[in-house]
Amino acid sequence: MKKGQTLLVLMISLAISSALLLVVSQFYTNIQVQNRQIFLRLKLQAELQRTIQLLGKDLRRAGFRALNNKLIESNVSLFELDEKGLALIISQADNAPKNSCALFFYDLNRNGCIGEKYTKNTCLNGRQNVAKGIEKELFGYKLNGKMIETKQTYKSAVSAKCQLDECQKALKQTACNAGGGWTDLLDKNEYEITHLQFNLVAEGKGIEIQLIGNLKRHPDIQYETSMVVALWNQ
Repeated sequence: MKKGQTLLVLMISLAISSALLLVVSQFYTNIQVQNRQIFLRLKLQAELQRTIQLLGKDLRRAGFRALNNKLIESNVSLFELDEKGLALIISQADNAPKNSCALFFYDLNRNGCIGEKYTKNTCLNGRQNVAKGIEKELFGYKLNGKMIETKQTYKSAVSAKCQLDECQKALKQTACNAGGGWTDLLDKNEYEITHLQFNLVAEGKGIEIQLIGNLKRHPDIQYETSMVVALWNQ
């Protein structure tokens, strides 16, 4: 009789232990899944925040023109889009969402011209540009499919001897289309961008950037962010 009771107690103990082990295992698995989800969300958030900060930093410089007392004549006027010195255009590639492309210029190396090098203290010869490396101070970002692309203008895309109309080609709507050095800003195997939009605010004194994306392998993990950048040089 005692042996029977002992066996019954043992069986009950084993059943309870198995149930507890199952509960603990499920709890541990759930914790692992939750931790994995948190890690992936933080990964996406960090990457999109880094991206929008990069865009904001670049756009904040749009239209910057350094003062150079040694410079006789600058070529900046060849790239300005209106009489007020507009240095930024918001448009979109053909068949792309509205306001999903931004093109702009600024004096990256602070030499007073658009371009890297010039001779005889001038960037102009009459109405013609003579500065070299102008493509390195022409910038852009756009949405293409589900990826942000950044514009790395090819040297051959803009003539080093351009005049007004030709110099401005890199800052017109057609430059938002394929060609001219557009390259992926993010790893397309990791991330998808579903929304990128640029909107002028405060009567053109600022620009709002909207950005939404997700992980390519986990489309349910999505992150949305935005920021407003002052356009001090416009």
